[in-house]
Amino acid sequence: MDIAALLTSALFVGGVVLALQIADAVGAVLDARRQRPGHDGEPSDPDTLTRRRVRELSWTVVVTAALAVLVAFGVDSAARLVWDRDRPVVGALILLGLTLLTFAIGIAAIVAVVRRERPTYARIRRDLRDRASITLDRDELAEFDERVERADRLRVRRSQGANVLRAFGVAILLALVVLAAYLFPVGVTLGFVAAALLGVAAFVVALRSHAVAAAALDAVLEAQRAEVMALLERARIPARGRVPGLGNRVARALAILREQQK
Repeated sequence: MDIAALLTSALFVGGVVLALQIADAVGAVLDARRQRPGHDGEPSDPDTLTRRRVRELSWTVVVTAALAVLVAFGVDSAARLVWDRDRPVVGALILLGLTLLTFAIGIAAIVAVVRRERPTYARIRRDLRDRASITLDRDELAEFDERVERADRLRVRRSQGANVLRAFGVAILLALVVLAAYLFPVGVTLGFVAAALLGVAAFVVALRSHAVAAAALDAVLEAQRAEVMALLERARIPARGRVPGLGNRVARALAILREQQK
């Protein structure tokens, strides 16, 4: 077993995971700070809480840096195979693999940052407002109901997915500590232990900050969802006949929701 190569790989993987954990903690803290009220005691624009990109951007920076190191190491290894060991085919295959890996990671990063918005209550609300003067048929109403259900599922899945990724990062750091304890000197093991402790601290900070941000975000999403349901209720009125007083009740409910979001 090549201990030197294994140590290099462990240090690289541990460094990338730790950087991702720290970037996630910093992003969570920034999101939590955005929930604080302004100088006038009123919260900032609620809808901006649903358009967060701090985590995606910070993770993209970390992944790009890690990819640059990996490419540099691969190019150096391929050059040694070509010039020192006279193995051009193997060197070319390494370069081809690095090119494909770089392309795949780059595409994934671009999709993560500039991907089209998934179904959200704000988009559904906007589309319903645009069609406020148009009578929706049954198929269109069914389509809006399906979009609301998809937004509900996305809301639950997004909250669960973030915690799973954080826990997975901590598990990798702890596994590296166990590996270091069996294979590497005591000084190296202590370094991995320190990195794991820092990763656990970042995990705790991210969880606490995420709880603060999630509470404010849930309040905004719940208000948006209530307004969407009120708009859908209004849109169904022409399809089933007029109900005395229902239109006025829906209009008052929408006015109250807009006042609460100011």
